[in-house]
Amino acid sequence: MRKFFVLFISFFLVFLDFKANAYTLYWFTGAGIRKPALEIARLYNITHRNKVVVMSGGSGVVLNEMLQSKRGDIYTLVDVVFLKRAIKHGIVVKYKKILELTPVFAINPKDKVEIKSIHDLTKNGVRIAGGNPHTFCLGLTLKEILEKMPLQLSNKIEKNIKVKCMNVLQIIGYVKSGAVDAGIVLDKALLESKLPYIEIPKEYNVNRFGFMALISYSKHLKAANELYDFILNHLYIYKSFGFHVARR
Repeated sequence: MRKFFVLFISFFLVFLDFKANAYTLYWFTGAGIRKPALEIARLYNITHRNKVVVMSGGSGVVLNEMLQSKRGDIYTLVDVVFLKRAIKHGIVVKYKKILELTPVFAINPKDKVEIKSIHDLTKNGVRIAGGNPHTFCLGLTLKEILEKMPLQLSNKIEKNIKVKCMNVLQIIGYVKSGAVDAGIVLDKALLESKLPYIEIPKEYNVNRFGFMALISYSKHLKAANELYDFILNHLYIYKSFGFHVARR
């Protein structure tokens, strides 16, 4: 009985030590790539004593949240502009390109307006959802796409942009509900419920890339590095959600 008691106490003390040395890591991610992040985090939490919490929103929004709270271990984003901002603020320890993205326009499947090409977005009465360029990568992306178009085409499309959203989930929500007829999305992999879409002609389109960065705010840099490597080794999960993984 005494031997059993000693073994129990020893196990309990080891368990307490295990829990005492476990850390909570914060992974900030763009909303559009949240689902694969949640799945990778779930696998990590099952197999590691440290735990990761996923925080999501527009790439610019979560960057501002990190800067204001001075908290964060991993940052995954879908536009180099916000990566450059993070580097400028001196919070990036290292980074890696992880995704290749091709913007498309999602279309409301029940819409009475026939939209089969980029030129149909210029029709009278067409309502388009874009993005806020200050907080959301799609705002900057659409701006660049429009700048590559002939002025007559871009002016007509810009005139039909009725709402500027904070993240891709808002855009998809507006399209699905019929509040708008079309909305720009960074990649067809982001579309939900098999929404139809139209491609943007190559001469106007701009490819985007997804990045992962290790953040200097981390209070547990060794553990954060371990999570960074874990994500790199599980990029196939992004692929399972339809994303094109960048070559390593």
